[in-house]
Amino acid sequence: MTEEATDESAVLNEYFRAVEELFGQQGLKAERFESQRKGYLGIRLAGSGDNVWKLHVACNPDSLSLPNLFLEESNRLLAHVSYRGMVCVNDGQGMSLDSERHAEITAQTVLAGYEILERSAIDAVNDQVDFFNELEGYWATLPDVCTGRATFEVDAKDRLLTAHCDTKADPLVWWLTEYRHPVPRDFRPNKAINQRALYVHLERAPAPPFAPEKLTVSFVDGVRAQFSPVQEELWRGLVGSSKNGPKLVVLIVSMPRSAGGISAIGMSFRVKDGFVDAGVPPVPISLRRHTASYMRERGGASLKMLNKHVVVVGCGSIGSQVADILASSGIGRLTLVDPDTFTEDNVFRHFLPVYWVDSKKTHALAVVLENMYPGLSTTSVPKTGQQWLAKANLDGVDGIVIAIGHPTVERSLSRVFRASGIHLPVVYTWLEALDLGGHSVLAWTKGEGCLDCIFRDDEGLSSLYSRTAFLAPNQAVSRNLTGCAGNFVPYGALQARRTALLAAEHLLAALDGYQPASTYRNWVGEGRVARVQGLHVTPWFDIARMLSDEEATKRVFGRPCIRCKRST
Repeated sequence: MTEEATDESAVLNEYFRAVEELFGQQGLKAERFESQRKGYLGIRLAGSGDNVWKLHVACNPDSLSLPNLFLEESNRLLAHVSYRGMVCVNDGQGMSLDSERHAEITAQTVLAGYEILERSAIDAVNDQVDFFNELEGYWATLPDVCTGRATFEVDAKDRLLTAHCDTKADPLVWWLTEYRHPVPRDFRPNKAINQRALYVHLERAPAPPFAPEKLTVSFVDGVRAQFSPVQEELWRGLVGSSKNGPKLVVLIVSMPRSAGGISAIGMSFRVKDGFVDAGVPPVPISLRRHTASYMRERGGASLKMLNKHVVVVGCGSIGSQVADILASSGIGRLTLVDPDTFTEDNVFRHFLPVYWVDSKKTHALAVVLENMYPGLSTTSVPKTGQQWLAKANLDGVDGIVIAIGHPTVERSLSRVFRASGIHLPVVYTWLEALDLGGHSVLAWTKGEGCLDCIFRDDEGLSSLYSRTAFLAPNQAVSRNLTGCAGNFVPYGALQARRTALLAAEHLLAALDGYQPASTYRNWVGEGRVARVQGLHVTPWFDIARMLSDEEATKRVFGRPCIRCKRST
């Protein structure tokens, strides 16, 4: 016996002792057998009734995850067990393991697998509810399975579809769209051939094959046996005669999950003269959903925000990041307002890639965001905020973000919004030079608390300077690298993104009903760079970092303002 084999044998012996001890504590007996899988321990367990489970568990002392666990020779379909016998013990999300206790981890994995199998055995004789909840995962492990990427909605509505594929590609991939719809540009097939496809919804699909059986025409026959007259008519449209003789078609079957949602599986097969060709076995298709609703929910975007319309005025370094955050959070419609052209000066602190230089910011941002987030609708308005507002209809708007960094214009827009009579949240956001910080003011167009409230001195009288400013007034902070024409305010991408996140979260909270009143938020930087350059800060810079959002809001909006009639 080689030294390597001796070491492996010692590891397996150690691991079996851990399994034996753990099962003994549960009043269960574990028997060992020789596994044909290298590095695996074979364990035989007697379950309830006639259940006998022969398991193979990986024994790798260097692993930092749960070991793989396989069931041998199952003659039935079991929930949480793949076609190839892998037992799904845990999804691993957030799990922390002690990497020095591999034998105990392996024993616990075997015990967890045993308990899953016992429950699955009960499910197998009780209508297989759990198994069919996991059907999509099982189907994806069938032999010869290929991928199907679908842009049609899995919505339980029977209809014909169009399937696109390159039959010479390896691996084969299907692109499934609504009937006669083109292949979406993000799919990019090389040589797509259009084929017929059908989507039907059943209460329950036939049972899929278990190892070593493969998918056969009998499964297709089992699906068809459940067809309604309407589905049968659609079937004839799928398999009807073709001028080009035998053809490949796709069938998608969905069914409700008792755990919620809808499962969907697919298969391709050949038809000839109106019948399924029994001489060519069907090929299973594992469906990947490319619909906006599925990808939004799966990716953490809010479906509640899908019908919300937000206007972003100012698409510079902050506004562009705000637009991206809102889109990725689930906002379904964005109107982008900015008259400027994207230049090389802002590449390192703007959301747009460098190849959009010399393009209108709103147009470029609209294209980029729509390509990134399916279902998003954008409107590009390459005008100033005042020009847009002069002709805008605010009835269909749910919220507005003003990110232009121009106090005079911002206050002017604020007064127009309040005079409009429409009740909606408006977020005004800006950052200060260098590393001082950023601000977000949420002011509803009705009620107390408006942008003019923060332009007050300590006596409550109107002021040209914001009482939330971190930088003391009358100090030059702008720089230039090429002369006066190239003046700019120094700050970086980190500051812009942090401020954008602050503003986007502020508006989303309002749209979600968590901010029914006007509020103020900020982030306060270290100010180290500003001080090194000899800049003076206001008392608010030091006060603000010690206040909660609620306390800061009281201080900011606690001054009288005749425009919103807020009393002290």
